[in-house]
Amino acid sequence: MQTARLMPVRICRPNRYRPSGRCGSAWLLFLLLLLGLPTTLAAQEKQSIETVKFKLRDGYLIVVQTMVNGAGPFDFLLDTGATHTVIDPALARELRLPVIGQASLTTVLDVRQDQLVRLKRVRVGGSEASELGAVIDRLDQVKLKAPGIRGVLGEDYLSNFDFLIDYRQRTLNFGGDSPAGDRCRFETIGRYHGEPTTNRLLIEAEIIDVSAGKVQLQLDTGARMPELFPVRPESSSSLPWAGSIAFTSGPNGTAIHSHTGIKIGTTTLNDLDLVKSRRGVAFDAAGLLPAAIFHRIYISHSGGFVVLNPGD
Repeated sequence: MQTARLMPVRICRPNRYRPSGRCGSAWLLFLLLLLGLPTTLAAQEKQSIETVKFKLRDGYLIVVQTMVNGAGPFDFLLDTGATHTVIDPALARELRLPVIGQASLTTVLDVRQDQLVRLKRVRVGGSEASELGAVIDRLDQVKLKAPGIRGVLGEDYLSNFDFLIDYRQRTLNFGGDSPAGDRCRFETIGRYHGEPTTNRLLIEAEIIDVSAGKVQLQLDTGARMPELFPVRPESSSSLPWAGSIAFTSGPNGTAIHSHTGIKIGTTTLNDLDLVKSRRGVAFDAAGLLPAAIFHRIYISHSGGFVVLNPGD
């Protein structure tokens, strides 16, 4: 059996604990096992220096027009938190994508078998990757937050490029020189049940309100709010904090803490709302770090670092 891969897919529902109805980083965890296949195809990439516009849904979800096998463009969600690219069944049928195997998707609720298909070419603007494997999934819950989505661009595609996300201008700037600023390193390999996970963006951060040292957070364009997962009773996410503004009851409830600070390298963000989950979560990171809490963020996959809020 091949190496296990984590593919977090966020699912936002009407928020039960915020009167405004804002949606937090609710999600389901997919554990992807590639059965009887190489874990990746021999992807090749071509990157151009250009600016690509994107649509922003709900203030944080990046929707970008994507060409698949020369057809399109189609609306895809750009998701640094997903290890693999995903495509919905209707589009897979429309493009007559060849099936190359099966994927066992294990969520917190169930286990199901999905097909893997081969994408000959995937292109955003002039930045193209070829020979990608994609998981077929209906993405029903994701489409509730981003109607019209035909798929998700995961890190198997995104890791081929260096780009700047500008949330204010709603642009992706591919290629070019790295902007000035503190270079914060990230790890691309985590651990899940003793096995390596790949296609990750794990960044060391300090939650200022908690005196438990630094933790690794998943940099995630698909998450709305910072979130910590409980690991064990004495873990940092179980420590009492001041400023809890709302919570849900029951063993799987969550609490939101206001006026929280997060420090990454020399960058400090204050007055954040942070979700502290009380549900036991199996994950290769201590929590989620939403990319949208920064105005701009440069991700250098070739250099293994990010620059937070360059130019600010």
